[in-house]
Amino acid sequence: MSFTGATPPATRQPLTAVAAGCTDQGPVRDHNEDAYALNDPAGLWAVADGMGGHSRGDFASNMLRDELMSAPPLRDARAQLQDMVSRVESANGRLRAEAEATGAAAIGSTLVSLLISGPHGLFAWIGDSRAYLLRGGTLQQTTKDHSVVQALVDRGQLAAEEAENHPHAHVLTRAVGAAEKAEFEYAQTELFRGDRVLLCSDGLTRTLTDAQIRDIMQGAPSPAAAAEALVAAALAKVAQDNVTAVVIEMT
Repeated sequence: MSFTGATPPATRQPLTAVAAGCTDQGPVRDHNEDAYALNDPAGLWAVADGMGGHSRGDFASNMLRDELMSAPPLRDARAQLQDMVSRVESANGRLRAEAEATGAAAIGSTLVSLLISGPHGLFAWIGDSRAYLLRGGTLQQTTKDHSVVQALVDRGQLAAEEAENHPHAHVLTRAVGAAEKAEFEYAQTELFRGDRVLLCSDGLTRTLTDAQIRDIMQGAPSPAAAAEALVAAALAKVAQDNVTAVVIEMT
């Protein structure tokens, strides 16, 4: 991916990632099917959103969280990615087996993750949980939803501004546990000091505008404050779903 915001500084010094997360079941749902992973030693952060309307979505998202939290630190970026994908594939197989054993139509979850190796960040995702990069006051979405409405937008059959209110807005085309293989999409970027990355479930993005997300992320004094403020803002607007935000800052 290429970033269209402010030009980053040319100096390259070792970076440190500081991350925090916040999640809430929201004012409408009776339980929380979201989960997040903050695996700082492994350079891995993620948000998973159990498939709403399906059996045991919380079981699926918690399984992904636990898999990613147990990932070890690896120096090589390729090995880091292979390990993460292997863990998700393992969860994918177990979710499918659990669905078959219990007679459930599907047990699944979305997943959006960030892997950092040196100054390089790799976004890997399945479903409609999103990642955003804030740099120099400009917020850019770094993922594209795997959903029926996004496919319609891509084909020019639906205007982007109509997508959120479309009757099939929640219908996914990819999810962990939904198919024999977990099919990731990837986007890579170079990271710089001062960058902030947001990983979030659709309970946040269906409630707050990009401008609101940008202003909250930019104004918060820390990743923890940003994550908490984003979730609080969505709850204040009566989010119709679980809400989760993970914010990573490069320092």
